[in-house]
Amino acid sequence: MRLLLNEMWSAEIARQLRRRGVDAVATTELPRRYRGVPDAVVFSRAQEDGRAIVTDNVQDFTRLVSDASDRGEEHHGVVFAVRPAFDRARPGVVGEMVRALTALASSEATARVAGGAVFLRRS
Repeated sequence: MRLLLNEMWSAEIARQLRRRGVDAVATTELPRRYRGVPDAVVFSRAQEDGRAIVTDNVQDFTRLVSDASDRGEEHHGVVFAVRPAFDRARPGVVGEMVRALTALASSEATARVAGGAVFLRRS
């Protein structure tokens, strides 16, 4: 599974994931491609890049997943990392995200991500 961390998540998460062998990049590491673009464009470009999106924006990305499904389009999925389990204002959230995403990437649950959406759980 290849991951794209949406703009609300620290690029440090992506760096630590890469050190653990997970193919991950943060939108903030690719500013020319992702900075300041609407969520629909992030979703579309993530599909072009072959990446599942990690976000806490349930409202917008649920709609984008639904719209893609309605059009019969395949996509690489969305991973929702939401509060309270993954509160980005809480100290230690980077480590918690790295552990949980590493566990997800190495589990059978990766098959559920492609073409759908899953809620990340603490590992």
